[in-house]
Amino acid sequence: MNRIFFEKHNIDPELLNTHDWPIVDDFGLSEEIRELFWKRKYAIDDFIYTDKSLAEIQNEHGVHKVLLYRLINACLQTDREGVILGYKALIPYTMKKQEYTRKSMPKFSTNSTGGFQKLLREHPELKEFIIDKYRNKRNQNIIDSKIKIKFLHKQFLDQCRLLGLTDNDYPFNTENAARRSLERYVKKIQNERFLIAAARNGSQAYQHAKSTGSGKRNQPMVIKPYQRVQFDGHKIDACIAIEFTTPEGDVIVEVMNRIWILVIIDEADRAILGYHLCLNKEYNSDDVMKCIRNAVIPKERMNFTVPALEYHSTAGFPDWGFKECQWAVWEEFSYDNAKANLAQIVKDRLTNLIGCSVNAGPVDTPERRGIIERFFGVLEENSFHRLPNTTGSHSHDPRRKDPEKNAKKYCITESEIHQLIEVVIANYNGTPHEGLNNLSPLNILKQRLDRDLTVRTLPKQHRNEILFFTKRVERKVCGNVQKGIRPYIKYEGVRYRSEKLANSSALIGKTISLYVNVDDLRTIRAFLPNGEDLGELTAVGKWAEVKHDLRTRKAILKLKKQKEIHFLSHEDPVEVYGEYLRKKARTNKNARNKLAHLEKSKKESNENKVTKLPSTVNPNEVEELMKSNGDIQNTPQRPVPRIFTKPIINNGY
Repeated sequence: MNRIFFEKHNIDPELLNTHDWPIVDDFGLSEEIRELFWKRKYAIDDFIYTDKSLAEIQNEHGVHKVLLYRLINACLQTDREGVILGYKALIPYTMKKQEYTRKSMPKFSTNSTGGFQKLLREHPELKEFIIDKYRNKRNQNIIDSKIKIKFLHKQFLDQCRLLGLTDNDYPFNTENAARRSLERYVKKIQNERFLIAAARNGSQAYQHAKSTGSGKRNQPMVIKPYQRVQFDGHKIDACIAIEFTTPEGDVIVEVMNRIWILVIIDEADRAILGYHLCLNKEYNSDDVMKCIRNAVIPKERMNFTVPALEYHSTAGFPDWGFKECQWAVWEEFSYDNAKANLAQIVKDRLTNLIGCSVNAGPVDTPERRGIIERFFGVLEENSFHRLPNTTGSHSHDPRRKDPEKNAKKYCITESEIHQLIEVVIANYNGTPHEGLNNLSPLNILKQRLDRDLTVRTLPKQHRNEILFFTKRVERKVCGNVQKGIRPYIKYEGVRYRSEKLANSSALIGKTISLYVNVDDLRTIRAFLPNGEDLGELTAVGKWAEVKHDLRTRKAILKLKKQKEIHFLSHEDPVEVYGEYLRKKARTNKNARNKLAHLEKSKKESNENKVTKLPSTVNPNEVEELMKSNGDIQNTPQRPVPRIFTKPIINNGY
């Protein structure tokens, strides 16, 4: 080894291990270039591993000592990723020329080589300006997101003027004002910075490039059922009609805004655990909780009213065929950072009731949840895209043929859409998938359960629907003995009383704990400061007759405050609200969605569902479960494993 040369140039001995250098495939080279490459390689190997003199190496391999020094220096250089070039630098005609660095620029000169790079070195803010303009970072609202070179060049010159450059300075003292240099620099940016080039093609291309294709997948393959589930919402590609009766008694069919379907899918076996159909224009935290509830509570078979609509013989949900999956809960919940998903009540139920970790990914990045996004595509192709009222996947989809007109013509309602979704999802669970080696999700689930891959279930004392929607609040007891006003509490603009509270004048002015079912506000469960159960408090007047959720209550009170609706104590506020929506529904799509949501809530109320906090639940257990909105401090949170704190980068998409 020529130690004197390497020690003189302070070269790290570890860099001289050619076994770690990148290899070169010489089969694609021409015979002449291949022969020259091997001569250089043998010369470098002899220079590193033997004590042969430069003259001996030149005589044996025909490589001059001056070229040999240049080659060894080139081999020890690194590329943009910091990887040593190694033998790649020996391929003829591929050695990168060192960039010329200009130190000074005369006021008047026809030679401006290196002037553009010198300008960027002296004014780094100009470099950032070019990059930002090229990728349209600071002008998101302009129509033309791809700025042309001639416009970029003009703005570049304007920026140079703002920096104090005159006509005697570069770039103004050149023939084309450095336009060719700017073009070459922009092309270099496009070739070397993929994200910037992708950003010029829209936010969707930028998000896809940013989220996929680089790095390594930092999560192992999920095999155990219910280990990780994915959640997302999807706006259905179809127009839905609603039939309602106006205050005048006329029956009208009109089209609503497109509705949402919310789904939870198991990553291990691709089985759909539960879903929820949201009839509003946008879904909120209540809808997310209903989807979680539907995925945990055992489901019943639906009675179909649509002719010829039925379950396939292999169709079903996990809790239908497997006892182990009844009341089963998951270990990790993966969803995006949409506003409804981030609500405190959702986080609280996931961590304290379900007992799972939360893996919230970035907004508008469906690549992170590819499994559920793929399912939405299958759902659309197998159902909604085949209907006459489909909107198609985009505005120019040939399947889109006047969907609003067809929705009214055939009167395709929410109930019929719900039945269709039920059948398609149940059949999906029992249909073989190519991605599952031609096995169905339920078959995969059965095999995993037979291999003793057990799943966690919800404790029996927590198996009540009300626990998914209850949140804890505190209110002061109002009343006045001197004026004869019996004790009561007020929640969301409505008074609540009970026989026990009405006769407890000692509680006036004291703060008590309330557990509110946001899905049914007719009653509230109350507890004294010492934890004693005060029982159920019932809404005063007509508020206690018709089931309504927190969203409906707030909408009614808002309209009353705006003097849009009026009602007396003997009138039903929910019915008054319904009449208002029926009137507005003639011309307003949002009102139609709200009316459909209200009618669905009434229908569920008539089914005699359990909507009260069970008396068997210990108040201390309820307090531990229902901590939300920061009312109770030091809420214990399930720690998130370290692997979930890093972004998921998947090369597969």
